[in-house]
Amino acid sequence: MVNVGKGHTIIPAKANETVLVTLERAGIEAPSHCKSGECGYCRSKLISGDVYIRKDNDSRRIVDKKYGYIHPCVSYPISDLELTIPEN
Repeated sequence: MVNVGKGHTIIPAKANETVLVTLERAGIEAPSHCKSGECGYCRSKLISGDVYIRKDNDSRRIVDKKYGYIHPCVSYPISDLELTIPEN
């Protein structure tokens, strides 16, 4: 489930594509710039579920990791997710 503002939607995801690609494929305009995890512009709150992030692509701040924020551009779903993304 994806929460954007006050709305939410459920979309299918593939394990071999990033969460950001999944959102874009579903027509959801998620914020993004670098698409490499470096800038943090796509920073989103992972409410529930698990994602895979390669260690060499994980540039999240320690506090973001602690409070469950991910960068959808480098995160791959490994379970059902609930995610809150910022509005553009």
